[in-house]
Amino acid sequence: MSNYEVALLWATGLLILSLIVTFTAITNRRPIGTGLVIFILGGFTLYYASTFNNDGNLVQDIPGAVYKLYAKVMN
Repeated sequence: MSNYEVALLWATGLLILSLIVTFTAITNRRPIGTGLVIFILGGFTLYYASTFNNDGNLVQDIPGAVYKLYAKVMN
């Protein structure tokens, strides 16, 4: 796996986690600061991933990176 794919997987995971944490905080009437911090970290990671690819971040690269990670874990 390339650095681009690893950073893309981290960014995707952080952005999904930020949505979950934010919605949980909203439904429990708590501050959403943690969700915002995780979202900003995910955004920086997404920007970091774009430095490895000259074409920028492409949405169709995410499933390929997930399949490569799955293949690496299973073998």
